[in-house]
Amino acid sequence: MALRSPLKSVIGPLRRVLLFCAAALLFGVAHNQDAIYHSPENQNTKYLHGLAQAGYGFLNGDWTANTLNPLPAFTALVRGTAQFLHPEYPFYLYYFIVFGLYVFSLAGIVGWRYPRVMRHLLPFFALLLLVHCLDIDIGDLELGWHLQAGVAQQYILGPVFQPANFGVFLLVSIWLFLQHVARGGSGWWLGSVACLAVAVSFHPAYLPSVAALTLAYMVVLALRQQWRLAIALGAVSGLLTLPVLLYMLITFSDTSPELAQQATAYIVNERIPHHSLPAEWIDSSVYLQVLLVSLGIYLCRQRALAIILGVPLAVALLGTAAQIITGSDFIAFVAPWRISVFLVPVATSLALGALVDRLPEGDRRQRFARRASAALVAVLVVMGAMSQVSEWTKTDETDGVVAHVRQTAQAGQVYLLPPNDKPLRRFRLATGAPIYINRKSHPYKDVEVIEWSDRLQRAKRFYRVKLPRQQCRQLRRLREAGITHVVFPADRQALCLQLQPRYQDEHYSLYEWVRPNRA
Repeated sequence: MALRSPLKSVIGPLRRVLLFCAAALLFGVAHNQDAIYHSPENQNTKYLHGLAQAGYGFLNGDWTANTLNPLPAFTALVRGTAQFLHPEYPFYLYYFIVFGLYVFSLAGIVGWRYPRVMRHLLPFFALLLLVHCLDIDIGDLELGWHLQAGVAQQYILGPVFQPANFGVFLLVSIWLFLQHVARGGSGWWLGSVACLAVAVSFHPAYLPSVAALTLAYMVVLALRQQWRLAIALGAVSGLLTLPVLLYMLITFSDTSPELAQQATAYIVNERIPHHSLPAEWIDSSVYLQVLLVSLGIYLCRQRALAIILGVPLAVALLGTAAQIITGSDFIAFVAPWRISVFLVPVATSLALGALVDRLPEGDRRQRFARRASAALVAVLVVMGAMSQVSEWTKTDETDGVVAHVRQTAQAGQVYLLPPNDKPLRRFRLATGAPIYINRKSHPYKDVEVIEWSDRLQRAKRFYRVKLPRQQCRQLRRLREAGITHVVFPADRQALCLQLQPRYQDEHYSLYEWVRPNRA
């Protein structure tokens, strides 16, 4: 017995680590990730500061890369990874860790409500995986998306590793707090609050979510007559969140009320209305998601988890109603409805847990459920692997011009691109070359937002002109910002004689500005 006890203490944690790795790998392969430097997604904005600071290519000469940084913690992660590990591969590994935390925290939350699920983890995992891999649309409802993502196109799990993924620590926080409710002890609630701090440190947009969860935890403790602990938890959460809040308030303080209002209005109404304006994103799928979260609360009625879901839901609904009634750009910018990114997956998981909890007893039936679940997981993972290979080997119309610039780019060059061209969003990271501006990547400091908007308008005017003299005039103005090269899409062409061809294919052409000969 004396020998077996230490062995058991080692095997237990080792088994959990292996189970975590297996869940992360299987879920990650089935879910897929975009190739970072071939995708037009958010990494082209979120990685920019970090890669520029790491000396990647010539991005330190990019105007946007030198604007004030809204994501210092994530930038530090990107910079350190690129400098000391590799500028690409570790980010895929980071995402697998996120997948593992996602699965384990949801399983832990559901297991707290339905203990039988912990004895039937494979069926639960299979159903969870299925929900995230479904490709079925019913009206506005996309089952593979709206059963796991939040409203307004917000999410924890997306196509690439990015700051939004750190919302997984909100789920881990909920699970740890439930452990405190079940077992007591300061370690659980301190860990829960620390996870909230991690989430908001890597993505300040989670401030409303952290505030709502902190309030919910305090309500749970107060109802259990643990008033001192409720106050202590709120104080610790506030202290851990304070550095992020102070950084944002100081770094992005208003230059003037007028400029701040103008910049916020532009971001909300022009750049991200799909995230910021309820009139843009409310449709039938949103009502179904609210019903789903309400179902999750009902399944947990008279339990702490009902409060942990109910308080944030109330905050999100009140915030949405306030924005609709007042039309406030500030509320739209803060986007309290982002809270839904953790409410929806928790509610979906609880519904799946309720199904697994009703699995019939009996060795034969349980063996059948396990085998069917294993088969389903295998099918989804194989399909995911095939999709992943297809995703990473695909080509697109930007490959030619990107490859040319990657091979020929030099310090001091700045490239002008069509600012609304979605495939060219990847140009900056894929080539390491600075660009003048694009619509995807915007700053947050008010004066920088105004400058960004002005640059967009100048770039749009350049690509609209149809006469050589007008194009030369626009080009001379852009030259003041250091433009050395211009990329034209197939439906546009260089008219100014100061632009000399350097590359051309059926999709894009590249020209270099050549100083006119005064002789």
